[in-house]
Amino acid sequence: METMAADHGYCRSLYISDPNGLLLEFTVDHLDVERIDTIRRENAHRDLARWLSGDHTSNNDWRPQP
Repeated sequence: METMAADHGYCRSLYISDPNGLLLEFTVDHLDVERIDTIRRENAHRDLARWLSGDHTSNNDWRPQP
């Protein structure tokens, strides 16, 4: 089975393929999930308007930078 881990900033994911080739994702929330959720909700309309106007930069301030 292949596995891959990803740190999305607001959560961590583990991806694994089952024997039939089905990709499964298991996630765990960031320890500060309540604060992150509050910020995302406060900015949702602004972020959507920005995206619809053509600015497709990420709004994920929690993703680790390479």
